[in-house]
Amino acid sequence: MLSDAETEGGAAVAASRLAQALIDAGQRVTRLVALPDGKEHSWETRSLTLSADGLSGKIFRRLLPESDCRILDERRVHQRLNSMLAELSPDIINVHNLHKATDKHWTPKVVSSCAQHAPTVWTLHDMWSFTGRCAYSYDCTKYLTGCDSACPTPEEHPPLAPARIAGAWTTRRLELRNNPSIVAVTPSNWLALEARRGLWLDHRVEVIPYGVPLDAYFPVDRDEARQAIGIATRNPVLLMVAEFLEDRRKGAEILQHALQKLSRPVTVITLGNGRLNLSPKDIHLHELGFVEEERLKRMAYNTADVFVHPAPVDNYPNVVMEAIACGTPVVAFAIGGLPDMVRPGRTGWLCDSVSSGALAATLEAALKHLACGIELRDTCRAVAETEFGASLQSQRYLDLYLSLVSEHQHEYVGERVAV
Repeated sequence: MLSDAETEGGAAVAASRLAQALIDAGQRVTRLVALPDGKEHSWETRSLTLSADGLSGKIFRRLLPESDCRILDERRVHQRLNSMLAELSPDIINVHNLHKATDKHWTPKVVSSCAQHAPTVWTLHDMWSFTGRCAYSYDCTKYLTGCDSACPTPEEHPPLAPARIAGAWTTRRLELRNNPSIVAVTPSNWLALEARRGLWLDHRVEVIPYGVPLDAYFPVDRDEARQAIGIATRNPVLLMVAEFLEDRRKGAEILQHALQKLSRPVTVITLGNGRLNLSPKDIHLHELGFVEEERLKRMAYNTADVFVHPAPVDNYPNVVMEAIACGTPVVAFAIGGLPDMVRPGRTGWLCDSVSSGALAATLEAALKHLACGIELRDTCRAVAETEFGASLQSQRYLDLYLSLVSEHQHEYVGERVAV
């Protein structure tokens, strides 16, 4: 498995869960990462970062233009990657997110290096593999015909100088065109459709939803959960979770406006870095900060009457799966992969448009249903057990891996699949 971060961020969490599920299924997994977390894991971790230059190297770099230094470092990354892959001789290579490592001189070209060593699967966690730089294009459709310096969001993560965006899109187009055997996997139907509309048009694109560890996220008595979190309230409890609450893509501003429109007092719990900017209008805010420990996250999910995911763009968020696995219904916009997860009457409610007014109206309807005794905890858990299990995800990946090994067995043969 090749990925930018080992465990930090939603894509890295999803990749780690897949790695663990594959190991639980009897496979051997090695992860090549740019940002290792330094912790012990059941997989082997190898750092694919460049060592610092010595004195002579630093002097040499001062004599070269920045563009030449960048090309030199990209070549060094490829050499290191090729050396590692030659040593490991994997049966399958599964690429995940790369864009957090662009400052480590990773480019989409590393996927070509992978394809030279073994059948390669690229798990797409967002749109980055087929745009000039962005993870989510919002309303921009330039990625269909060619991203360029007129990109509307060049400074948003992952940033790229406008002058380099057209070249970055062209690089992706050439890499995919020159490697037709690379298979894309997306967790959502929406992302598969966008990929096929874009640069993945002539490639095989499969949909395999993420998996969640059902033994870590499960229903707990709500009173017990609220006691563990330290919340005592008779008001409905809403929960929002995001790594960075103030990220525009997470929709905090939309939620803030929606909460001001509610006709009843509510308690709002947040998990994540940053904070919501709320006025006192019948809203009690309980901030838990950024939480990694799964027991506390499980208790937070079980504390809430409704999990709110106000993101205006998203793929297949782990937090929504975790909430549903804990029996907590979700209110979200009908965007990205959310309709794959949030089913009206079973796992939550979908807004009819992306706006604070629609979110407020849907929250009002959800709270009214819950007040009338329409409980979705059992149906949420049933959907999670049927569709979201990590073992189901790993089996689907293994079926894909083995089919690719079989197709290429004249070149790639192993006693067992290793990633």
